[in-house]
Amino acid sequence: MISNRGESLRSGTEIEARWRPPVGNASITLHCYFCGNTANTIDHVPPRACFPDGYAPEGFEFPACEACNQGTKKQDQIFGLYSMLLDFDGSKMRSPEDLEKMSKLRHGIANNYPEALPDEARALPVNRFGSLVTPKPVAVSIPVTPSARDAMEVMSRKLTHALYLREVDRILTTQHRFFGVAYQPQRAGTEALTEFFDSVLPKATVGARGNVRQYGDRFMYKWGAKLPGGFFVYAAQFGRGIVLWGIVIGPQGEIPAVGPLSSMTWLAGACGPGAIAVRPGNKPAEACGGK
Repeated sequence: MISNRGESLRSGTEIEARWRPPVGNASITLHCYFCGNTANTIDHVPPRACFPDGYAPEGFEFPACEACNQGTKKQDQIFGLYSMLLDFDGSKMRSPEDLEKMSKLRHGIANNYPEALPDEARALPVNRFGSLVTPKPVAVSIPVTPSARDAMEVMSRKLTHALYLREVDRILTTQHRFFGVAYQPQRAGTEALTEFFDSVLPKATVGARGNVRQYGDRFMYKWGAKLPGGFFVYAAQFGRGIVLWGIVIGPQGEIPAVGPLSSMTWLAGACGPGAIAVRPGNKPAEACGGK
């Protein structure tokens, strides 16, 4: 279950790990999951920065070109730190592995991207947990930095492309349209969206590692697809914190003209840094192309 009360995701009706990169066949040309160009590396989505060393879920490796793999390393690190800081699973705050990884990420970001770190001087106490008001603060609220917001936007694009390939077995093209956004389910006002995902999306995949016995709730997603047609929707939760969700519409589909989905920023698929590299001068938003 995608939860706003610090619970783990409910797995739903199916636990699947469908997509695997083909091996042992040199005649197969792999294409980058994020831009469609020829792949020559492997990218981990979600990135390994979101997990303690050795805890990244198995089966989430995707073919990528060098530009897409290396071009999002900054956002991978920043998102990794925030996904761990915003996890409402108290057991991870006592885990040596988790604390070590957060310390390592914070140190690296402080050296390379200091503007991305949260401003702790602007922290405010939070006395609400979902619909419950508590006498003592249960957390603190800190404004999201522009770099952190950018990292969440980039990660939502990466995850949309990666999960589409994993479940639909197709790479998004420039003819597809998609959007991806993030929210914190502990925030008041998100309950209806969380309940919608839990009740409507029929399938679920839970991340795990076979060599880690006490893996815990670290990453899972619920999803649904309508094929043919290329329609795909998912909601992915990191631990018991951040949720990324998005929708893909195939080449023959139409973007809704009315309703809440009509106001989303719909982008063209295959818009990773590799697409920008073959069109020098383009900015990421221009490469993606809005609706």
